[in-house]
Amino acid sequence: MNPCAIPRPPEDVVGDGRWISMHNRFVQEAKISESEVVLIGDSIIQQMQFSTLWTEKMSSLHCVNFGIGGDRVENVLWRIKNGEFDFHSKIKAVVLFVGTNNTDCTPHEIFEGILEIIKEIKHILGNVIILIPTLLPRGQFPNAYRERNDHVNTLLIDKFSNEANKDEVTENVYVVKIHENIVGKDQTISHHVMHDYLHLTNNGYTKVFEKVYQELCMLLKIKPLK
Repeated sequence: MNPCAIPRPPEDVVGDGRWISMHNRFVQEAKISESEVVLIGDSIIQQMQFSTLWTEKMSSLHCVNFGIGGDRVENVLWRIKNGEFDFHSKIKAVVLFVGTNNTDCTPHEIFEGILEIIKEIKHILGNVIILIPTLLPRGQFPNAYRERNDHVNTLLIDKFSNEANKDEVTENVYVVKIHENIVGKDQTISHHVMHDYLHLTNNGYTKVFEKVYQELCMLLKIKPLK
């Protein structure tokens, strides 16, 4: 069985119940939310809410942030299946960003797990707009995890950008290529973009996720802020 396609919460290694507490808060927030766009995923989504991009642009789209640091594909799948997408409001778009923490899984396992999440989103919310930003490169220098993420991106782009693959799963799903122009010509990543070579700086969010904001505005037929 593909571990990415089996919904489950993470093991509470620390023992403080923080992850499940955040999940429960998101479930309650969904019940009273007036949001139209939901972002869900790992720490890169979670930390976006502290960025200038979020404050000045993303928040204007009536977004809610359901990111949890360290989340893997199977964790997000479990969260969606257990109440986080039982929204009071009419959700128009979902931004799903997860997979880089599945370091012990193959690219195909991660890809198939993301497909399971998409199917579950459609099952709960109907044919909502779904944006899949590509996984970001990681590590200051070339490494196996970069290669894995690149392989996942290739699978996602081929699945959702190829007209020959159109089906119920791909309908209304859009891949946003945010992984480009991060790695320099010398194959390194600048700490000005990723301060720890995994998480984005404030300027990094503007550089990388501006494409997601612009795509959301286009699909929702909203004039983007300058």
